Amino acid sequence: MFLLAAITAATLFLNGAEIHQTESLSLAKGMNEIRVEGLSPFLNTSSLQLSLAGGAVITSSQFMTDYLSSSTAQHDDLERALANKQAQLTRLTNEAATNLTSLSLLESGVRASMSYDRVTTATVDANLKFYQSKAAALYSDKLALDASIAQTKEEIKQLEAQIKESSTSGKTRSGVLLLTISSPKAQRQPLEIRYFTPQASWSMHYDINVKAIGKPIELVKKAYVSQTTGLDWSAVRLTLSTATPMRNNQAPELSTWFINKYEKPLYYATRAAKVTNVAFAAMDNMVFEEEAEMATMDDFVSTTENEVALEYKIDVPYDVQGNGKEQIIALGTETLTNVDYAYYVVPKVSTDVFLIADLSITPANSVAADAARSPLALLPGAASIHYNGTYFGETYLNTNSLHLTLGTDPTIRVKREKIQDLTSTKGATTTQALTYRTSITNAKSTPVKLIVKDQYPVSQNKEIKVTLSDKTTTGAVNDAERGLLTYTLSLAPAAEQTLILDYTLRYPKDWTIR
Repeated sequence: MFLLAAITAATLFLNGAEIHQTESLSLAKGMNEIRVEGLSPFLNTSSLQLSLAGGAVITSSQFMTDYLSSSTAQHDDLERALANKQAQLTRLTNEAATNLTSLSLLESGVRASMSYDRVTTATVDANLKFYQSKAAALYSDKLALDASIAQTKEEIKQLEAQIKESSTSGKTRSGVLLLTISSPKAQRQPLEIRYFTPQASWSMHYDINVKAIGKPIELVKKAYVSQTTGLDWSAVRLTLSTATPMRNNQAPELSTWFINKYEKPLYYATRAAKVTNVAFAAMDNMVFEEEAEMATMDDFVSTTENEVALEYKIDVPYDVQGNGKEQIIALGTETLTNVDYAYYVVPKVSTDVFLIADLSITPANSVAADAARSPLALLPGAASIHYNGTYFGETYLNTNSLHLTLGTDPTIRVKREKIQDLTSTKGATTTQALTYRTSITNAKSTPVKLIVKDQYPVSQNKEIKVTLSDKTTTGAVNDAERGLLTYTLSLAPAAEQTLILDYTLRYPKDWTIR
């Protein structure tokens, strides 16, 4: 018995998919030999699961790949259309060649008839009229033929592209199940087939819609789905999951970690006379430490435990072609009301002022159970930014911080300049005093919150002293370990503000620092 299993559902993971296929079997009493086609040739055989009700038992099963030609009616139609167009092109090309030959013969005949010694004016006029009437028709035919040839070539090119992109073109592979089923009675039962294939994936993308500063942000979730399973999915129920199947789920164990005094190999002894004892001691320590590190790395290699996966179940059946092209599926919209907008600038690196949005981890339209999740039950992914309906560019949504850069604003002007760099030497110490001034102007008609980051050096040597002087503008959060100053400014419309960074370096006079 030959059957073609239909795909009813598919669960897509970030890498791979679990496919569900069903087929209704008409079983006779006793043993039944059944061939089920239409499976992915790329399935993982260890993941294959079969289920059958009604007391029927699958006594044996074998999976194989069929490399025979399998074409669909659509593919046959394309091939026939291509053959017809190629035949048409051959006919048009022959007609064009005949047309050129006719023109050449016409010109040769007229030229020959006008070369006789007894040519009269009447003969010349008759020949010219004959040539003009015939040549005009031939040239008109030539133009029409050239246009038809060009159009036919373009149509052939399009048909060839369609055939190339078709997932069912030419010689294909098909997954086949050979089953032996024992049935206690004549009956009809559905055969359920499940398996995993790595030839599918999905990724999260977002549209970030910002209407205006102070307004909620709409976060539109979209899935980019693609598959090359060798099958076209038609009217399939999709579930998108963040789970990671086919991973190593074996919990790690530690074996005893033995250490001992390192004994030099015999060939080291032959070299002992050529090196000093100090050098050998260093070599001993180096080899011993390397071996200890390698043993530690081997013992502590492990996999992370399975997390609870996010799943998006799609209620509407989808068609997903097997040509690997990405298909976009909408997954809904989150409305984020708790958004902290601020402008941000790092004058040392760039005087461009960026508009930043820090998002709440809880969406406004979430239920209580969703609100307990953090952060926002989203995946990292690329995002398109739209501000007041205008496309502003691309960013990346890192859901660990939910920190978005929405673009730059030239109406907040920033200028940074070095206004002092004095170096002096007294005794064995060189002192260098540096001062930077950052000027900020809010040319907007509205007040703004501006975060300014500046930096001073951090010494890694006790002989180098770095002192932040009292001239430095106060009010910053000072991260002394990293040498970072963070100012949070509130600027009224047309307001100006100046920030001073002043510090002193002291180090030995014969040193060069960087």
